[in-house]
Amino acid sequence: MQHYVGLDVSLRQTAVCIVDQTGKIKREGMVASDPEAIAEFIGRHAPDAARIGLETGATSNWLWTELKKKELPIICIDSGMPGHRPRQDGYVTARPPSSFATSRRSPQP
Repeated sequence: MQHYVGLDVSLRQTAVCIVDQTGKIKREGMVASDPEAIAEFIGRHAPDAARIGLETGATSNWLWTELKKKELPIICIDSGMPGHRPRQDGYVTARPPSSFATSRRSPQP
């Protein structure tokens, strides 16, 4: 089963939400806003992630670059996209196939 990961990043902590292809939440957690901590959490709980959505923000360029170096399927999502409603747990960014988190593109922020 495919999993999708959403990251809601603040300067100190990142909320991580992992959902399956039906949109059901499989795992949620908080980690340090550090590429190593984020990659470790994803590797432990969603090693088969089909897509990882990262919202634009102050650290998105750095996080995108470092997570991409680890060959993670990371995409950067503009928080102003239609249908994006703020929620402080990463769920909106993690939404599965019918959402923007499953885009085939991996644009750099």
